[in-house]
Amino acid sequence: MDTKITLSATSEIGNQIPMKDSLLIPIIALFYVPFVIFLLMLTRFSDDPFSVGFNIYLYSGMFLVILLPIYTVYLIWNTWQRFKKGSITYTVTIIHILSFIVPFIWLLMFAWFTINFNGIV
Repeated sequence: MDTKITLSATSEIGNQIPMKDSLLIPIIALFYVPFVIFLLMLTRFSDDPFSVGFNIYLYSGMFLVILLPIYTVYLIWNTWQRFKKGSITYTVTIIHILSFIVPFIWLLMFAWFTINFNGIV
């Protein structure tokens, strides 16, 4: 009995119809900050690690300034649809909350850095 568990944004029923209850987008949002930290750790192998790491940090924060409001609207809409259908569970709620809080804290760190070191940036 082989059971494959896949995390997919498409349903296997029919011709690849997108699933509306997928957790793929919140999980991608949840792993955004660890991915940026991993990229920052890789910068030590470059010729100018400070410059490359500083640029990755700045661009990751600017990216969140644009995408976090869009993601917030998506998350509220998705949560409301799940609530209306009755398919929202504690696990889904925790993933939704964490997938918003982790990038939001990264955005707050970026904003604090930009405000306090305005002469550098």
